[in-house]
Amino acid sequence: MRQMTVTPPTPIRATSRDLPDAVAAALAAPEAGKRVVTSAAGIPFPGIPLAGIPFSALTWGDPSARPLVLLHGVTASAAIWWRVGPAMAATGRYVVAPDLPGHGRTGHWAGRPGFSDMAADIGSWVRAADLDRHDLQVVGHSYGAMIAAHLPAAGMRPASIVLLDPPTLPLEFMVRQAEDPSERTYDDLLAAIAAVTAAEPTWSPGDVRAKAEALTELDVMAARAIVLDNGDWDGGLAGISDPAAAGVDIWVVKGEQAAGSYLLDTALPAFRALLGADHILTIRGGPHSPQRMQIEATLVALLRALG
Repeated sequence: MRQMTVTPPTPIRATSRDLPDAVAAALAAPEAGKRVVTSAAGIPFPGIPLAGIPFSALTWGDPSARPLVLLHGVTASAAIWWRVGPAMAATGRYVVAPDLPGHGRTGHWAGRPGFSDMAADIGSWVRAADLDRHDLQVVGHSYGAMIAAHLPAAGMRPASIVLLDPPTLPLEFMVRQAEDPSERTYDDLLAAIAAVTAAEPTWSPGDVRAKAEALTELDVMAARAIVLDNGDWDGGLAGISDPAAAGVDIWVVKGEQAAGSYLLDTALPAFRALLGADHILTIRGGPHSPQRMQIEATLVALLRALG
């Protein structure tokens, strides 16, 4: 535990002028990611020997560069990183964003909704994809943050982990989320795009399409199990409090509760006591998914956390 009294950093506002030139250029014209499929065949998943889930992922950058893994949230897919991926690759990283089981093009839901179970499965995929390097970095958003927080206890120790707006929400709230009609699936992409556009009129076309595609690919039973079978969501505190996480450089990047952040203000003292106030970065006016509405500030925060 870091017993620090550092004043919390000022909430981040940013425009493209606050980004390195290469990152700003990549953000202005984001390149589409390349699809790769990595099967974990031959690597036992705990409880599911030789499951061999073929993880589909989007990649950006040079495969020989420092790896950065991006983990999306429930009901989303790797496509949510359509701007973060190329922007972070412009910093000289190899960015890999998998579709998690039950989501995107990975599918193959195996009925393992627990955060620690999924962390073990992601660890197996990381090894199969040759990403298990000493300089590996991981960013997880929402459900992806919960998974990332449990990686050390599952035997995977990245050099750094960033939890992007990890939810600290009671089960009662998660039950309401599971019943949210806007999270329904669609058979037709155009219908999904129309529905997401109507629900989120301020989103960019790229974010609308990413969400719409995810809703046409989603395994509803997987999403419901993840949301409902994990009890109260603690923002990953149990995972990063595990002795296995000692020495891992862990950061939190969050929005503001008044703007829709799922990391509640009442949980912040526990994170500050564990990580230090300097390792908690707030995006001014940031909602739960700041990479959609405050992409420049999100990148500034990620660059600060990842070095």
